[in-house]
Amino acid sequence: MKKIFLLCTSLFFTANLCFAQESGMVTYAYSRDWVKFWAVCDYIPKAQRDRMSYVWGGDEDSKWDRTAELKFNADEYRFEYIPDDESGKWRMNDYIVYRDRAQGETFDVLTLLNKDYVIQDSIVPQQWKIKNDIKEVAGRICMNAVTYDSIKGKEIVAWFALDLPIPLGPDKYCGLPGMILEVDEANGAVIFTATSILFTDEKMEIEKPTVKKKRKVITLQEYNDILIKYMNECKKMERPFFLGIPF
Repeated sequence: MKKIFLLCTSLFFTANLCFAQESGMVTYAYSRDWVKFWAVCDYIPKAQRDRMSYVWGGDEDSKWDRTAELKFNADEYRFEYIPDDESGKWRMNDYIVYRDRAQGETFDVLTLLNKDYVIQDSIVPQQWKIKNDIKEVAGRICMNAVTYDSIKGKEIVAWFALDLPIPLGPDKYCGLPGMILEVDEANGAVIFTATSILFTDEKMEIEKPTVKKKRKVITLQEYNDILIKYMNECKKMERPFFLGIPF
């Protein structure tokens, strides 16, 4: 099995050259579960977590679904959520993941603690540990990989397509030897699942986000420093961290 896996990995990187000029779009179903969010906050007393999970569990809005799109070409890609038609119900702040693949740079737009930022830095893929499990996602055979977010204290499981050697995925996830078609954060608290995959022979135009005056440009380290400070405050006060930041 190990030899087969190593052979497949080698083929992924070799085949990547064949996909270098591909453009396309992957549509993802996005879902989040507030009850499972509370389970990640293990620094909060269990009785309080159970109580809040019970309250949220009886609320019709404890789960939320919407759609997201990943558009890409050989030089860049952009991930963002598609506005829904529910009159602003659970309206999200601006959140765009934009990456310049040719230059290896990020230009991510997001809201953090009610302030708007652009993260402009080098692309840093997650440190993945590839496993041997196989399943089908969106009609493609996928293998799984795991990583761990040490700041937010959550495990992430990704499923990447064996026949699509493109190292991209939903949200900020990238760096695997195949297109990531499913992501499970914190045991179902957040799930991205590909619902359609489209390729085009013509280079898809990808729009780079604009920098508005209210958006402050920061580095990835500065962003992480803000997160760490906020997480420490939340732990000290025994309050949930996920209400003020992208989960």
